[in-house]
Amino acid sequence: MTPQLRLLLRLTLLSLGVSVANGLVEAAAGPSTLPGMEDVVRVPGLPGGGLAAAVTLFGVVLTAALYALVWFPLRDQLQWGWVLGLVFCSLAVLGDVFDLAVYLLGGHLLPGLSTVVLVAVNVVWLVAASRPGVRAALR
Repeated sequence: MTPQLRLLLRLTLLSLGVSVANGLVEAAAGPSTLPGMEDVVRVPGLPGGGLAAAVTLFGVVLTAALYALVWFPLRDQLQWGWVLGLVFCSLAVLGDVFDLAVYLLGGHLLPGLSTVVLVAVNVVWLVAASRPGVRAALR
């Protein structure tokens, strides 16, 4: 295993941690960050944060599963894990840039800042994944 692949594995775990933290920040910011959409996620009979907590928990579990789909094959030096990581990370950056625009236009600074950190980590992941030492270690 090359040092570049070890770095990519560490960045994958860092991205997972930042992604989970970002999800928690978004959940703490409230059920909706779009003006006028506050009542859409309220369900009669559920406490105010019940649905938001369930959605956050589902998001964390799904996020961890997707990161596992990338991390374990990369650890085993399998090229398909690298390809999957490139696809997931690229899509995440595109989605997070859209989220960033929504947060900043809605005046929500804290979720916007945590999204900036997540985008930065994912861009660093993409740069590290494109290094020749990573491709050389994969089969």
